[in-house]
Amino acid sequence: MRVRRTWTGGVLSVVGLVTAVVGTFLPWLRSGSVTRTSYEVLALRGFAGLDGVPGEVVRGTWVGLTPLAACSVILWALRFPRIASCGGLIFGTISGTVAALAAVQGGSEAALVGITSTGPVVTLGGAVLAIAGAITVLTAKTRTAFSSTGGSP
Repeated sequence: MRVRRTWTGGVLSVVGLVTAVVGTFLPWLRSGSVTRTSYEVLALRGFAGLDGVPGEVVRGTWVGLTPLAACSVILWALRFPRIASCGGLIFGTISGTVAALAAVQGGSEAALVGITSTGPVVTLGGAVLAIAGAITVLTAKTRTAFSSTGGSP
């Protein structure tokens, strides 16, 4: 049972991580006929009043999510499921929160500048899958080397 839950959770988590990273490169903001990815939106952070230290923290955190997802996938490949799951939980929590806030704010089609739903919704879906897979792995029962009954595991 443990092997199946770990394997299923791992696949679910990896699919979620990849989907969420792809979502960050999809359109998040529409300005007239131009769409911008989440990374291009971060380049405009000075216009939103996020220049200085807070803006750098936001930018550094968001840009750092892609390497975190890549490290989690590599840890899955190296068969370190619990460490990979912790990375997936962190990734899913941060990216999912930002994506959920953007998806809820979604702009109207008539507005000149607005939030598009494509990027945030895809990122949110991937984050949910990554978190679900990570929780599946972290709650799977593990075998122990020693049994409290004195018998072999």
